[in-house]
Amino acid sequence: MDLLSILRQIAREQSNIRLMNIYKGLPISYDTNIASVGAAEVQIPCSKNHIACLYHQGESYLMGESIPVVIRAKVMRLSLTKDYAVLSDFEAAQDNIGKRTQNRVEPGEQILVGMEFKASAFEFLAPRADLSANGASGFFESTMFPGRLSKPGYELKMSIPLPDSMTHKVKKLVAQKTTGELRKTLPPPQGNHVVVNAHGKVVAVTPDVEFNRYRVSTQLFFKDLSRMVILQYISSRQSEIIQDLHIFSEELYKNKDHSH
Repeated sequence: MDLLSILRQIAREQSNIRLMNIYKGLPISYDTNIASVGAAEVQIPCSKNHIACLYHQGESYLMGESIPVVIRAKVMRLSLTKDYAVLSDFEAAQDNIGKRTQNRVEPGEQILVGMEFKASAFEFLAPRADLSANGASGFFESTMFPGRLSKPGYELKMSIPLPDSMTHKVKKLVAQKTTGELRKTLPPPQGNHVVVNAHGKVVAVTPDVEFNRYRVSTQLFFKDLSRMVILQYISSRQSEIIQDLHIFSEELYKNKDHSH
């Protein structure tokens, strides 16, 4: 499939395309069009926030009604004075990119999750990579990776510490609506954190060669109010990430000389 000729056709018809990037776990999309197509690259107008995403990630995903596959592209050049990106090295991306039904968020601070795999009574502590309403993933250094215990499909229990402020918000939400019995299912506080426990299974194990570690992704089942605490945390973290992107974009534009 000649991806460049597909993009050339889209540029001619001035069809809309969507740029999709992931910033700290959060999908950020921007609807735009293709301004021009060169021998091996395309020029695309962007918003300042999306230019910051491209700078951060170094690549982007292109999708649209006129594009039969999701296209992955490398950032070749960014113009901060004219707000456009030049993308090249096009390839068909995995189908699941851009089809995430659940927003995942990366933690703002390092959070260690506890993983207890079914075949072992030992609890492994691992830095949390991200969290969604139906799962979480953690990193294991290669030397500490329990490969025999954490194959896709294997069951586990996970404990996830979150800022205690999340339960205060949930308590307010449920105080009017729920019985004392349900309120007891709120996760208990530990210091200035609240620990959410969940059962689930391993869904993927991905080597991260650059950092010499493995990412173990899980599907989790959160009960009752634990789920509300998780959703509250995700919502609050999303706002922080969007604010963070905005600040990053402003910083980038202040230093316009460092055009990428």
